[in-house]
Amino acid sequence: MVKVNLGCGPSGVEGWVNYDWGMLPVVNKLPRLRDWLVSVGLLPVNYRAVWPKYQLVDIRKRLPLGDRSVEWVYCSHVLEHLEYWQAIGVLREVNRVLKKGGRVRVVLPDLAKMLEKYQTDGDADVFNRDFFGFEKDKKTSLVGTILRRFIRPHQWIYDKKTAENLLKSAGFEKVEFSEYRKSKMPDVDRLDVNEHKTLSVYLEAEV
Repeated sequence: MVKVNLGCGPSGVEGWVNYDWGMLPVVNKLPRLRDWLVSVGLLPVNYRAVWPKYQLVDIRKRLPLGDRSVEWVYCSHVLEHLEYWQAIGVLREVNRVLKKGGRVRVVLPDLAKMLEKYQTDGDADVFNRDFFGFEKDKKTSLVGTILRRFIRPHQWIYDKKTAENLLKSAGFEKVEFSEYRKSKMPDVDRLDVNEHKTLSVYLEAEV
């Protein structure tokens, strides 16, 4: 059984083919450099987090997988960091590599839940951090400027309708809404991280 995690980050799971790309994944392949950057204060201490085994793969390009060769694909809080048309391209590749009957699970920030949270607490600062994906409101020092090189801001925020349309635009006809850690997907209890529980939309689609 082939299981692929796109944009795994440090929360990837052993037993999966974990892909990630960007400055942070590259630095984590160079632990001495990473530890030095932490020691001089250019990276926070939590950047020393132990990552699972992963491959440096830019998922915006063709995935290094054969047609109809994968049973499961997981992709959480990744596609919102891409332009909408890029996200469609990634999911078309997922459609290509999934076997018939294979499934993809996509987790995205949910605009409706962000707005509901704002209407409850009225905190615009928190809303903007959720919406942009980082603390954009803070003036950056030299260190902060360097740290922002490691941040991928959100490019597109979805609600249920646009998330469903995203998957359908990539050729998935059978799209279902799901919930936090409720799936037949292996290891979903470890893949779905708690910090995304309250402000996410969960979808699954089958080829």
